Amino acid sequence: MERELTTCPECGSPAEVLYRSALASTEGPVEHVKLQCVTGHWFFMEAPAPQRRPRRRHAVAIGR
Repeated sequence: MERELTTCPECGSPAEVLYRSALASTEGPVEHVKLQCVTGHWFFMEAPAPQRRPRRRHAVAIGR
């Protein structure tokens, strides 16, 4: 797996994306990332818009 690098939102130093996950919301899943900055900052936050993957719309089956 290739390392994904970005910029720390607090200090602007290089940061690594440790993992991505999707959390449920009323509008569908929202992608979040866990970042670790080289200066020691840690963040678990919504993925920035340019890195966000397109959302898929899912049909919901309604009982008969």
